[in-house]
Amino acid sequence: MDYVELRSDVINDVTSAKVSYIIDKMKSISDIPIILTNRTGTEGGFFQGSEEERIKILSDNACFVEYTDVELSTDSTLRQKVIDNANKTIISYHNFSETPSFEYLEDIVIKAKNIGDIPKVAVKPQKLEDTFILLKLMMKYRNMIGISMDKIGAYTRVIGPIIGAPITYAAIDSQSAPGQLDIKTTDEIIRKLKY
Repeated sequence: MDYVELRSDVINDVTSAKVSYIIDKMKSISDIPIILTNRTGTEGGFFQGSEEERIKILSDNACFVEYTDVELSTDSTLRQKVIDNANKTIISYHNFSETPSFEYLEDIVIKAKNIGDIPKVAVKPQKLEDTFILLKLMMKYRNMIGISMDKIGAYTRVIGPIIGAPITYAAIDSQSAPGQLDIKTTDEIIRKLKY
């Protein structure tokens, strides 16, 4: 199934009302399910307001979309507001400096699974062997999103769905994350490799 991600953190002067309006417009032209995201700078996003404002945008609009993505690092009380209002959640962890150990990432996945619907782990590899840590994790936990970033890890974006990831991310035109492939390329590779 295809999804479209609404990155509310890239909307100029973003407010809950503006996000609601955009969701309504998106639904009026397409029935593709929406993933709502509002990323902080530390998690690769651009939201400039307070944490309370960021979470308000997510929690106010979570009921209108299929999935709401909220970071595991979010204060648990604020995070729970989003979870309580969401239809389904992606609990995400991003590390833009390294790929931690398998044990560390496994702990992240278990925590995310215990509070939300789908865990998401996106990490930066320093070498090819780092990507194998993520693949091992995705083989053990089939219903998770796993991304090894940059060119070294780009292949994990197409391997993920083949080994059970429910969602992968591709760009419409220009990439919004390091190593992200475009939709056409991602779709073609997955279709050729999926058994």
